[in-house]
Amino acid sequence: MGSDGWSFEDDRGDRVVAAERPTRVLAYAQAAQTLVGLGVSVVGYFGSQHHADSGAQPALAGLDVPCVGSGDAVDDELIATLQPDLLVGVSYGGEVYGLSEGVAAKLGELAPIALIRIAGEPGLGTIIGRFRQLAQALTGSDVADDEAVLTEALGRLSAAVGGRPGVRVTALSGGTPTDAYVANPAYWPALRMLADAGLPFTPTPAKGGWEVVKWTELAASHPADILLYDQRPNSLGDDQLADIPAWAEVPAVRGGQVLPWNPEPPLTFAATAASVDALTTAITANS
Repeated sequence: MGSDGWSFEDDRGDRVVAAERPTRVLAYAQAAQTLVGLGVSVVGYFGSQHHADSGAQPALAGLDVPCVGSGDAVDDELIATLQPDLLVGVSYGGEVYGLSEGVAAKLGELAPIALIRIAGEPGLGTIIGRFRQLAQALTGSDVADDEAVLTEALGRLSAAVGGRPGVRVTALSGGTPTDAYVANPAYWPALRMLADAGLPFTPTPAKGGWEVVKWTELAASHPADILLYDQRPNSLGDDQLADIPAWAEVPAVRGGQVLPWNPEPPLTFAATAASVDALTTAITANS
């Protein structure tokens, strides 16, 4: 940090500046978990409109700081008490994900906002690298997060997939009682990484993040042997899925191979390697 204070160029191309290195970071839930995993302290976190709609705060392992709210409703008094000097958000297309435009503008008056893009073109390694750069800028020191552990985990996954020729995989969010949301691996960097390692996802014509498929058509259009199922509160739970007859027709459901999937995981090499190894273990155990 030079005499001109602290700065960081975020994924909008904006130079985020502060008179001193920020020490009171308020971050989107996923970013908060990521930063804490990289040695950065956070004073609080915010969720998304999904959490606001469900009335549930995101459960974040390893964080003992308050949630200031979700979506378009945040606790202004709590935020004032926390006195953030930097907001760290994630973005899918330039927006401050998890906050309405009005709330983002209001919080931007309290502290500068740094955004990291987490979907679309950037590869997962690039995204993880960007969080590492931000963590290094915030701590003023190198961050221990070895890419080799992920490379090794992906090698183990490739070997496990090789032992199950013909296996078919689908990543899925339980959208509504009538529609399932099938994830497009090309859009989600973490899924794209798994596909590049050889995990055979069922094809989808989607160009964006999701293909909307009627539950009654899911087994025919995506006959998956393994389902990666979205665990977020906006995704249908077990009781709701049990009321959908077509759910039981999917081969993965019949075979008991529905695995938990978190579309918003901590974005570090260590955390990603652990999730890949969990998937590898499940594939091996059910082969």
